[in-house]
Amino acid sequence: MADETTQTLPRYASETLLRFTAPSDPEDRLMLAVLLDAVALLREHATGVRPQRARLVSDTARWFASEDGDWPLSFVNICRVLGLDAPGLRAGLERELTDLGARALLRPGHAEVVVLRPAPIPARPGQRTARGRG
Repeated sequence: MADETTQTLPRYASETLLRFTAPSDPEDRLMLAVLLDAVALLREHATGVRPQRARLVSDTARWFASEDGDWPLSFVNICRVLGLDAPGLRAGLERELTDLGARALLRPGHAEVVVLRPAPIPARPGQRTARGRG
């Protein structure tokens, strides 16, 4: 029997964002607008509705995949401020783009979709990595 307190997350990122109540704070509304624009860009490009330049698409996909929270409009900071689950939203976006066919997000000459999973954060100069410890 399923736990009644468990909330089912929407399958797609756009469903999550459509259910989201718009914040009243202007800065938070700006953050939401950045997030909505990024999702729309990838959806429109993936379906061929409005193809975008390859660089813009890859930069947007990398923005979603980044775990870097050092700048205010990073994906993880926007999710944190708005109270959204970043990994869940990423997974929903990846499912959505894959189910839409993600034709234009396919890497040229390959049958793989641009991955939206987080990439490791590179070490800063002078910062010790996990491998350097011990």
